[in-house]
Amino acid sequence: MGNHCAHKRAESEMTGGWDITWPRYHGQMRDHAASMTPPNACTSSVEDDTRAGNSLPYGVVMATAGASALARACGLPALTAPLLALAIAQAVYIPLTGVWRQHRTWRAQWAMGSPSQLAGVHTVPLGLAVISGGLGDLGASDVAPWLEPVAIFSLVLAWVLTLVCIGRFAWSLMTRGMHLETVDGAWFLVPAALLGTGMATLTLADSGSVVWTWLALGSVLGGWAGYCATAIAAATRIRRCGIRGVAQAPWWIAMGCAGLAVAALGHLLHAHDPGPMLHAGLAAVMLATAVLAVILCVPIVGGSVRFLCLNCRFRALAAWPPTFSTAVFAFGCLQAGEVLSLPAFRWLGFGAGCATPVFWATTTGWNVAHHCANRMSGRRNGVE
Repeated sequence: MGNHCAHKRAESEMTGGWDITWPRYHGQMRDHAASMTPPNACTSSVEDDTRAGNSLPYGVVMATAGASALARACGLPALTAPLLALAIAQAVYIPLTGVWRQHRTWRAQWAMGSPSQLAGVHTVPLGLAVISGGLGDLGASDVAPWLEPVAIFSLVLAWVLTLVCIGRFAWSLMTRGMHLETVDGAWFLVPAALLGTGMATLTLADSGSVVWTWLALGSVLGGWAGYCATAIAAATRIRRCGIRGVAQAPWWIAMGCAGLAVAALGHLLHAHDPGPMLHAGLAAVMLATAVLAVILCVPIVGGSVRFLCLNCRFRALAAWPPTFSTAVFAFGCLQAGEVLSLPAFRWLGFGAGCATPVFWATTTGWNVAHHCANRMSGRRNGVE
């Protein structure tokens, strides 16, 4: 426990969300306890890795695009296009301001580091994949057919970045090894990038194209296998070390990625007929993954509610993982309800889909208010 307190002091920086540190007197008590306790492998010095890994550059893009996609399912189709346009604007604005104002931070995101340092950047291809899927849906309609080439360009860019990001992550994993104490919810973004690009490919691809079909099939199945591997690593980490020492908000992504895997499998079964044997196998995998997503939902939501009631001091920015994870969880439940003809999942998906715009509006409002308050405070201090 030698560096346990350092983890907690840095935790609010790592989440990019609400301050999840305990009150200061608890920190002082742990500082005293840490000086009396020998180091432990599970609380080794990993704050630099987890801080970089939990920096989610396109977290807000994923949340906004997810809310756009679910607006129609929630009976608010008029919000689909405006939210998608906002997500596109965010996707353009974030890298421009990052390069202009925070080039060091973006350079750190793309520099080769440990696996934990390379996890958060997978929000970039995943956000682009969600945008391309939304553009593809609008382009396929009579409303804006000119959007289809833009959607294809976004999908190609998402594929390039997915291969680059996953390749860098795999190379780092092979050369630097995996340390269980650094595994957290952000690691689930790696298979989520494959699942998201696979779903977008199924949305945009011609059903008669063999190349696109196999690419989508390989992406979805590879993403599902990657999710299983990440889930095993995360479960081992929790069993040995608990969930302390890393940011808590990204654990929502474990639930969201399970929902994304269900949605991707549902898209695959809906778009192509794999034959009765393979169809039955994929449906069974889809059902098992959907059940896992629902099981994960209970402790994650319950733990977050407990934290907000007991520990949250509401002094920092709100985290985006709950919003975009709820969105893809809703997608998964809606797909499971439709493909497997299970009304319970359909109602779960509808409920989560209705919660997504609420989460998005709350998080956006809080972060905008926090940003304005900080700017006013800075100006007041400058005048003084």
